[in-house]
Amino acid sequence: MKKLLTVLVLDGVFDSSLSITLDTLRAAQAILAARGGAAQLTVRTIGAKAYISTGAGLRLKADLQFKTVKQATSDWIIIPGLGYRSDQELSTCLSHGDTVQALRWLLAAHAGNTKIAASCSAAYLLAQTGLLDGRKATTAWWLAQAFRARYPAVMLDETRILVRDGPCLTAGAALSQLDLMLAVVSDVAGESVAHLCSRYLLIDQRSSQTRYMMRDHLPHEDQTVIAAERWIDAHLAQPMTVSALASVLALSPKTLARRIEAASGISPIKFIQRRRLSQAAHLLETTTLSIEQVAARVGYQDSTALRKLIKREFGVTPSTLR
Repeated sequence: MKKLLTVLVLDGVFDSSLSITLDTLRAAQAILAARGGAAQLTVRTIGAKAYISTGAGLRLKADLQFKTVKQATSDWIIIPGLGYRSDQELSTCLSHGDTVQALRWLLAAHAGNTKIAASCSAAYLLAQTGLLDGRKATTAWWLAQAFRARYPAVMLDETRILVRDGPCLTAGAALSQLDLMLAVVSDVAGESVAHLCSRYLLIDQRSSQTRYMMRDHLPHEDQTVIAAERWIDAHLAQPMTVSALASVLALSPKTLARRIEAASGISPIKFIQRRRLSQAAHLLETTTLSIEQVAARVGYQDSTALRKLIKREFGVTPSTLR
């Protein structure tokens, strides 16, 4: 049975995210055609107007326009990254007439049981429809705090590269579009085709964004959380408890927990652990220190514990980070 996939494209789309989408689907089409008699994939693009300008200034001729397609009958709608890097830019984007048309079209598609996939900043578009309310999702790690504040009903986990909940599939930062597309291909054409696509396109499987997060590029408006980060980073090698951190900041443990969870979506214990693991990854990537030496510098007396945490949180072994 043929499968229909529609790529929703808005002005300013992130070029590589769009290219990854189309190239992965073309690879899947070629593999299916070579097998003969297998289910075929039909791919089309849709936008608010006939010609769409990408973030790099290229022009794409859309196959369809929202105003001419009333019935969204696709098996999947795929939304590449929108190409915006800040919450303020995305706020402006969401108010555009073209975006409003896209939101209405997505809601109509959902009513028809279509599955929807979005990566990076495009998760904003999906969340704006309300379709992610009460569902798990992910987005670009640097947008997480602003996303969480804007869409509190979404159960966001920015450490994940890929999250599927019901008909909604979301992915992390821009190039996680690779992971998103392999998941879509697996759904419509089978795991073996997705695996072959990954081999032809040299796509490695990843499960976490945590190892890629840069601590100094995570924005916070809460000065208490900023102070907590600075104190933790300055005392990573020392034993540390939530009570001690709260005392330094002149807060009760409950108040500290509430502030940290509001800013980051995680508990204080997880917050401390993430700071330690981030520094451990940095040291493994940029120095020749042994895993034992790195463990000691970030507050773990047992390097085995650090190895297990890196494997669990990053999805790789410490040696992979070298």
